[in-house]
Amino acid sequence: MFKVESATLHDHRTSRSRSYSATKTRIYFWPRGESILENLENRRTRPYNEYRRLLPNVLQAAGVEDGKNLDIRRSQKAGCGCGCSPGFVVDGWNGVLHRKDVHVNVVMD
Repeated sequence: MFKVESATLHDHRTSRSRSYSATKTRIYFWPRGESILENLENRRTRPYNEYRRLLPNVLQAAGVEDGKNLDIRRSQKAGCGCGCSPGFVVDGWNGVLHRKDVHVNVVMD
């Protein structure tokens, strides 16, 4: 099992530009202590069902009070069309998340 260590918002206007769906929020998970080599090896085998269970905690840590109107889906191509940046894509309106990405550090519980 995993737990959320931290959740950080990154504004789209200050991070690298995305050419597609730049207004949709993405949520990326980063296991603490994972090396860059491990990250490259694990991109297609992440425990996304476990990460999905953490989404209510992630939204709360990001400052979202009510996420009931949000539809959050997993995508292997959340951050890049080649599939190197898997994560979750958020559909729906929320003022806290508007034009932002959420980067979540997780640790084993």
